[in-house]
Amino acid sequence: MRQELTFVYDYGQVYLYDAVAVGTVDFLAALDDSRRTGLTVGVDGALVDLLLPLQWNSSVPLVVEDVDGEPLLDLDEWEHIVEFALLLPSGRLLLEGSGGSGELDVQVPAGTYRARWSGRGFPPAGEYVPAESSPDNYRLQLWPAPTDEPPRELKRWPGYDVLSG
Repeated sequence: MRQELTFVYDYGQVYLYDAVAVGTVDFLAALDDSRRTGLTVGVDGALVDLLLPLQWNSSVPLVVEDVDGEPLLDLDEWEHIVEFALLLPSGRLLLEGSGGSGELDVQVPAGTYRARWSGRGFPPAGEYVPAESSPDNYRLQLWPAPTDEPPRELKRWPGYDVLSG
């Protein structure tokens, strides 16, 4: 299954979680997890907080792919790649921009997944690009897997180190 969508984010973050968890997720705890680990992904229970390289974008492309097994890793195609567990018991994945900037409801088969979030089209580190002209785009790949592996970065965009410095 492949879906081509657009989503909104603000404050350099987008949250991913199952619709059944609405009202029970702790956004600050997931952000604290990211700060504690030094990764660009934080987790608190069913909530995943992805830190993005730009402040905001009101219409960013996203491809969601539900695949049978772990996909090939295409490091040359993407500037930043993270993996994490994603619990979707209802099959309704919510992508919510930080600060209530927007929400996208994506239908996928209900299940327990390993997820790979890949991003590209980022400006050179430290360079300002207005969100309305930003070419950033993302891909989310989902495949059935146990949830016991912690989040990890497979490729880190060097601009994150400038942003956090």
